[in-house]
Order: sequence, then structure tokens, then C-alpha cells
Amino acid sequence: MPSRAMRAAAAAIALCLAPAADAWAARTDAIVLRNGDRFTGEVVQMRQGKLEVKTDDMGTLSIEWDKVASISTADQYDVVMRDGTRLLGHFRPGAALVLQIVPDIGTDTPAPMAEIASFARIKSGFLQRIDGSFDLGGSYTKSSEIGELYLDAGAKYRQPSFGYSASLAANITHQPDAEDTSRYSLKVSHTRYRSSDWFVSALGFFESNEDLGFTLRGTGAGSLGRYLVRSNHVEFVATGGLSAGRETPVDSPSVVNVDALLGADLSIFAYDYPTTRFDISVLVFPSLDDPGRVRLNADLKLKRELFKDFFVAVTAYDAFDNRPRSAAAIRNDFGGSLSFGFTF
Repeated sequence: MPSRAMRAAAAAIALCLAPAADAWAARTDAIVLRNGDRFTGEVVQMRQGKLEVKTDDMGTLSIEWDKVASISTADQYDVVMRDGTRLLGHFRPGAALVLQIVPDIGTDTPAPMAEIASFARIKSGFLQRIDGSFDLGGSYTKSSEIGELYLDAGAKYRQPSFGYSASLAANITHQPDAEDTSRYSLKVSHTRYRSSDWFVSALGFFESNEDLGFTLRGTGAGSLGRYLVRSNHVEFVATGGLSAGRETPVDSPSVVNVDALLGADLSIFAYDYPTTRFDISVLVFPSLDDPGRVRLNADLKLKRELFKDFFVAVTAYDAFDNRPRSAAAIRNDFGGSLSFGFTF
């Protein structure tokens, strides 16, 4: 019989080797390309036409989805079809260019690869489920002594049926003969995904823009949205709902805003290296308690990959209010910047 010391040593060795065993197991997914190449790795996700695979020898690979013939995985994935159907299960090869979605309990479902819009591995850890980006840019002109700083950061947490997101954007301008000007916006949201292309969201939107006549504007909204287009190159989403909040003008007491909400988000992306993507987001607030007043927030970003996970970005924003609460405020504020950042 093994002694107590031998059993303890064996347990310690097994404990030390467990992470290595887990890492090895995570690289046993099989990927077959249409040109006949085969390799193993860890299938992470497929989104916007790119299959992300982690490998031991080649690092993390981004493979065009239409160049993949089949995959076989050990873990479960949350799969979204182009018609909005959601499936959960492991991947197994099926007929030509068809994958079998194999749930832990239930019946296998065949999924034509051309009809799969996206999928993501159902991760166990909280931090593993977070995807985000961070961009920073600025400029300074010695002759005018004008300096500008731009910051944009965002993160998303996703589960199969719901998700959270947060984004922060800030523009700060320093001028020697005038007060510094700044613009801040923070968005937080909770989204519930339905079995089709529909979803419902709760949104919190906080802004500060003294050029438009307010020091703080907080808005809460509920909306119903739908994916109008979802392919390997384009995503287009439309939303509508109601919002209410409080605004603090620079020269008068706080007021309450009650508005309708209309929104649209368009993403266009190319997944050949270097990755390039274009995003535009528009929120329109037609006032319900002040008929005729309309507010608009638009954000645009063009990003191009410099090297793995690092990007250069050109961004622009436009904030419009046709009837500001402050009489001295301008009606339209817009700007742009060049920044560098990374994704995680």
C-alpha cells in the first residue's frame, strides 16, 4: 500500500499538472479548412465573419468563416442564426458545410454554416466573458497653445440570453485665453435577447456639455430593438422606446425631460488582415413634454488594426439640440480625433 507521504506527493503532482492538463484539453477542438488544412486549437468565438482560435504554436488566429469547412468542439457555444434563432450546444461535423449543434440534453440540430451569424463559447468565469477596448488620443499646437485630449473606453459582458455594456467618451480642450471646455458621455445598458432577432434594453445615459448649455443630463430609457441586417460583413440594428430624465442647464434650475427614443446602429467590417471596421450610432430624442424640441447624439468610428489587438482610430461626434434650455447655448457641437488603442 502506498504510504501517506507518497499519496500526498502524488496529489501535489496532480494538482500542479492540472492547469497544464486543462490547457491541453482546451486545445483539442478540431478545425478543418476548405482547402483541406486541419489543425487543433481552442475555438473562442465567431463574430462578424471571423473565427477566433487559440493555438499553442501559432498564437491566436482569426480565420475567415467562409474558408472553414467544419469544426468539432469540446465546450458548448451560444449560437445565433441569421434568422435570429438561438441554439446551445457542442459543434460536430455534419453534411457538407453543415454543423450539428449537439446540446447536453435534447435533439441535435443541423445548422448550415452560411446561416450561422455568430457564436461564442459559454465561458465559466466572469472576467472571461468581458470584451472591451480602450482608445486614447490628443494634440497640442505650440503657436496657439491649444491642447486636446480624447478618451474612449468600452466593455461588454455577455451571457446566452442577456448582456451588459458600458461606454465612456470624453473630449477636453485647453485654451490659454479661455476656460477649458469638455464633453463627457457615459452609457450603460442591460439587454435581454429573445429567440428571434428582437431584443429589449434598459439604457442609462449621462452627459455633460456646457457648449450645449447643460452641466449634467441624466436619462433613463426602455426600448425595443431588432436586427434588420446581420451578416458576415454588416450588422444593422434599429430601436425605439421612451425615455425620461433630468437636465441641469448652466444658467437656470434643473428641468425634467420626457422624450420618445429612436436609435440606429450600423457596423461594417472587413476581416482580412489588417482588420478594418466602421461603426456609426445615432440616438434621437423627440420631446414629448416640449413639442417641437429634438435632441440628437451621433458617434462615428473608423478603426484599422496596426498589429494584433492594437488599432488606430478616427472618431467623430455630433451633439444637436434645436431648442437648448439655456438661451446662450449653441445648438450644435461636433468634433473629431485620431487615437490609438487596444482591444481585450
